[in-house]
Amino acid sequence: MRQLIPALLLLTLLVPAAAAVEVPVTRAQFVSALWSWAGSPPCAGGQPFSDVPQAAPWLSALCWAAGEGLVRGTGGLLFTPDRPITREEAAILLRRYAARLDRDVSFPEIARCNDFEDISPWADDSLYWATGTGLIGWSEGGRLDPQGTLTQAQLDAILTRFSQ
Repeated sequence: MRQLIPALLLLTLLVPAAAAVEVPVTRAQFVSALWSWAGSPPCAGGQPFSDVPQAAPWLSALCWAAGEGLVRGTGGLLFTPDRPITREEAAILLRRYAARLDRDVSFPEIARCNDFEDISPWADDSLYWATGTGLIGWSEGGRLDPQGTLTQAQLDAILTRFSQ
């Protein structure tokens, strides 16, 4: 029994640390969170993507986002719902939604980042906008980290800032 106590103490210390590691938010989770933040509006159109199951719990969110022109997929009629959303993809969805809400989505003047060459050409204005407005924070070392992913805590913070 004495030998078991140190093992149990070690387990007790390690389990909370392991639980604290956040997994990246998927594309479907991001769209669902944005849809919920918007008040869960009804879906006006059909589901345009071939890789989305009809029984997906986030199908209404995706139909709404597609109907609003927020999501356009990853190519070839695919949405790739289980792939983690990148920071640049999140920035594009946020900027498109901000435009639908008649918010200012003009390109802000921001400091030059150290990794501008990593930003996809289709995402640069949106990532600069999201960072310049403070929705998406800078990464360490003056980087925008366009291919980085978001955690649930980061998504919650983004939506809180988007509300302001």
